[in-house]
Amino acid sequence: MATDEDLVADFVAGNQAAFAELVERYRRELFSFLQRFINEAALAEDLFQETFIQVYRSAPTFDSTRRFRPWLFTIAANKARDHLRTAMRRGAQSLDNITGEDGDQGTFVEFMASDTLSAPERLIDMEDADAVRQIIARMPTIYREVLLLSYYNRFAYKEIAEMLGIPLGTVKSRLHSALAMFGEAWRVRIGEGKERHQ
Repeated sequence: MATDEDLVADFVAGNQAAFAELVERYRRELFSFLQRFINEAALAEDLFQETFIQVYRSAPTFDSTRRFRPWLFTIAANKARDHLRTAMRRGAQSLDNITGEDGDQGTFVEFMASDTLSAPERLIDMEDADAVRQIIARMPTIYREVLLLSYYNRFAYKEIAEMLGIPLGTVKSRLHSALAMFGEAWRVRIGEGKERHQ
């Protein structure tokens, strides 16, 4: 099977099908990344398309000695950050706008319901998954992006540093802060849940 880098080279050489293959390979993973980043499915689809439009235009300048996946996610993260900055300036973006799309697999804490769970247990799991999305959505962008890239998309710290243009130590400290922030928000949520059930 051709590597991503081979497909980019084939596309630059004139093979349109190679580009279509790249889009298909990253359809689910990149869309999920963007959806978690901005919390809006329709907008994630727009940003997905914008990302691949840029890949289409920039493919001739792609450094074939590097890996395609980090380059792709760098473009996508930049598109998402640009959108959030613009939306914040306009006051139009609510980070509480959480969508419950069926494509929300692979959340930070795995809340997949097993076949043996009863209906009430499944509802609890759905509430937990929604709470995870809400906590991540409320994080500042600099923490959310390292958390998504590291835990959801499994990029190495060094790759994240290159993608975001920040030192390796900054990636580690932001991830540490993101995890602490998530943990504290989760503890508060559990505490609130206990109070409601008393």
